[in-house]
Amino acid sequence: MSDYGYSSYWDERYSYHPNDSYDWYQDYSTLKDYLHPYLSKGKNDLNFEILIPGCGNSTLSEEIYKEGFVNITSIDISSVVISQMRDRCAHLDEMEYTVMDALNMEYIPEECFDLIIDKGLFDSQLCTQKNITNIRKLINEMYRVLKPGGTYIVISHGPPDNRLGYLQRSLPWKVNYQSIEKQQVHGYENENEDEWHKYHYIYTCTK
Repeated sequence: MSDYGYSSYWDERYSYHPNDSYDWYQDYSTLKDYLHPYLSKGKNDLNFEILIPGCGNSTLSEEIYKEGFVNITSIDISSVVISQMRDRCAHLDEMEYTVMDALNMEYIPEECFDLIIDKGLFDSQLCTQKNITNIRKLINEMYRVLKPGGTYIVISHGPPDNRLGYLQRSLPWKVNYQSIEKQQVHGYENENEDEWHKYHYIYTCTK
């Protein structure tokens, strides 16, 4: 198992490339149409709150901010990357970057977010030594801080057979999913892959 569950791993990783940005799986340009139905619910709502857990140095929060959503809280277990992101986004008023473990958001009250977008965090917890325990903690925390009617979105490389069991277990929310074709990287072709390897998956859990 990897060290993905430890802040020290991520601190070291992000310290090597302090000015970089990296988006796991998909960037906002390819996700925009999939996220639009959920973002549109808060387009004119000044109280619409968005959480980006495990934000890393992704541009996702910034791109959503440019769409007019200012109440965005981005959290990460790495103090190194949060410091980098605060510097990078200092000109974006109201954007909040906070050092916090998504498995234990003790300073965040219940039912305060309308939308949670998880891009890679869920999958990273499945790669930790305490994967089952960590996934349960993560899902329970996402459910706890989500408002009634709110949606937790998970972008994952794992197909439904490997993900729905975790998301549907014991929590009374409605889970749906759809697939999105992987982006091509540096001319790499997907046609020789197994069918499920050609896609990423978007899971929506509505409370």
